[in-house]
Amino acid sequence: MRPSPLVLCLPLALACSDYSFKPSGDPNEGDTGGDRPGDGGGLGDGGSPGTDDGTCDDETFPGDVLELNDACYVEYSVGSFTPVVEWRKTSWSVDPTSNNIMMAPIVVSLTDDNGDGLYDDEDVPDIVVVTYGGEGTLRAVSGDGGREIFNVTGQSLQMTGAVAGGDIDGDGIVEIVACTSNTVKAFEHDGRLKWTSPNLSGHMYGTSDAPAIADMNGDGSPEIIVGNAILNADGTVRGLGSAGIGGVTGNVGTTSFAADIDLDGVQELITGNAIYGPDGRPEWTNGGPDGYVAVADFDLDGDGEIVAMNSGTVRLLETDGRTLWTATVSSATAGYGGPPTIADYDGDGYPEVGVAARSSYTVFDTDGRRLWERATQDASSGNTGSAVFDFEGDGVAEAVYADETKLWVFHGPDGAVKLESTEHSNATWTEYPVIADVDGDGQAEIVVPNTQYTAAHTGFYVIGDRDGSWRSGRKIWNQHAYSITNVNDDGSIPARPAPNWDSYNNFRSGDLTAGMGGEYPDLLVQIADVCLANCDDELLVAYVQVGNQGYLPVDGGVELTLVGITEDGSREELYRESVRDLVDAGVMLDSVQIVVDLAAFPGVRFEDLVATIDGGNSARGSAVEECDETNNEDRWGENLCWD
Repeated sequence: MRPSPLVLCLPLALACSDYSFKPSGDPNEGDTGGDRPGDGGGLGDGGSPGTDDGTCDDETFPGDVLELNDACYVEYSVGSFTPVVEWRKTSWSVDPTSNNIMMAPIVVSLTDDNGDGLYDDEDVPDIVVVTYGGEGTLRAVSGDGGREIFNVTGQSLQMTGAVAGGDIDGDGIVEIVACTSNTVKAFEHDGRLKWTSPNLSGHMYGTSDAPAIADMNGDGSPEIIVGNAILNADGTVRGLGSAGIGGVTGNVGTTSFAADIDLDGVQELITGNAIYGPDGRPEWTNGGPDGYVAVADFDLDGDGEIVAMNSGTVRLLETDGRTLWTATVSSATAGYGGPPTIADYDGDGYPEVGVAARSSYTVFDTDGRRLWERATQDASSGNTGSAVFDFEGDGVAEAVYADETKLWVFHGPDGAVKLESTEHSNATWTEYPVIADVDGDGQAEIVVPNTQYTAAHTGFYVIGDRDGSWRSGRKIWNQHAYSITNVNDDGSIPARPAPNWDSYNNFRSGDLTAGMGGEYPDLLVQIADVCLANCDDELLVAYVQVGNQGYLPVDGGVELTLVGITEDGSREELYRESVRDLVDAGVMLDSVQIVVDLAAFPGVRFEDLVATIDGGNSARGSAVEECDETNNEDRWGENLCWD
């Protein structure tokens, strides 16, 4: 049996903190500033913060003032809804005849616009699309007006295939993954080809496939998913499924993705009739039809359910694959019905499902009953998707949908038409408009893809509010199967994200705090330093700080944890303690010193440390409602007591 306690306080050898977190007398003293104190201090050689005799100091890294996160102050004021086209991108300097877009754009940061050496949400976001006129051309343009960043030709990409963006190699910059008819290709942020996967025929559809990115096993190295194929971050095959691929037989495309559907700490690949572990082995198959998929918590029991759409029939599946209910879209026939969107359309606190088909957009209530249905036109494919957003901040989501001839915005509770714009044309597959703050102005925009089908519209249009009153959105929408917690604001992929349904309970939605005004806290945690000078005595010393960059203070009681990451990627909890004192708004607290007795873990070699506050990123059952639930972890990222 492993000895206890996990964390030892040794007052004769090392003075441990009393675990009462208090700001320093002058919060302006010290400078955490995002740089780790002691960097370059030779920690592996017993350097800073070790003493002259080669042991670890009873060190305190002082608190500091933090810049407040503006997203934590939400004015409860209802805006107007006066949409206008802010700008268009309809032509390119390279391969100009390729200007049709029949895929869902993504929004990520690919350029260091502010020159701070980082590629993150402090930069102007960029829009990435695949256009066609012959073969698919991968393009990226700046979100503030269409400046071309790269144009990639000659890669045989699917003309109507979606793309996904995320930092897959840990270099701090987003990469782009896209599909050919039988492979996946990864591209650097500047468009250079990074790798090409082996042949995946039989495991992807080959047309209109939508890749997804997730760190399925939580080892810090994301996987790439397409159909039922799982690739490592270097493009090698990790696993191949044997049943569903997250698509519809007889139609086009796949929209599979990963989520921790059974809450075992490992994400599964989700399809319409099977889920797979990170090695591609099925955790269950139900023998039913496959389909386009989404996930949310419909009965608010804390567990997620799967929505699958196939040939006009929507099914809600339990975590184990059992069918809970089925519903039929009245206008759909065989093969029709696109990827589902989930949101609280009617404001009752429960999620509903929105789906598009051949001649209607339909919203089904939580129990599968039809809430409302509106006539549309999509006879060419009947497989388009949609997105939702509370543009006015009135607590009611709007459904954003583009068919063959029009861009529609429907009022969530009753489907009333709020926008019926003819500034759109598309032959349609599984694409949909995406919603993000593409120009960094603090307000959401709609990015609408076009093809010259029923009218002379090509490229994409960016639509905003004429009065500048729309709610702010994230500066990222990184994949077709988008949910808020599947990607961090800087494009990094969280190692162990809590399910999106715990914090937001939506899918293909950009709403962070829909309809909620007021002030919110925003906890964060930082491993300020790690001392390795006592490794010979099997003691590892970490100095961890907790802060709050929100507008509301946080009372004591939130839990701070330190977790060790082993060689095989598994996690061992090393420390857990409640923060007793107030974490005031705009303050980083003094560090707590944590001493880990490595002898308590015989034969275990820790490769890395992760600190969490309030359960970690978007944690299930977190104690504090924050404006940002995705920044409650910090990974040390350096060697520990072993070279």
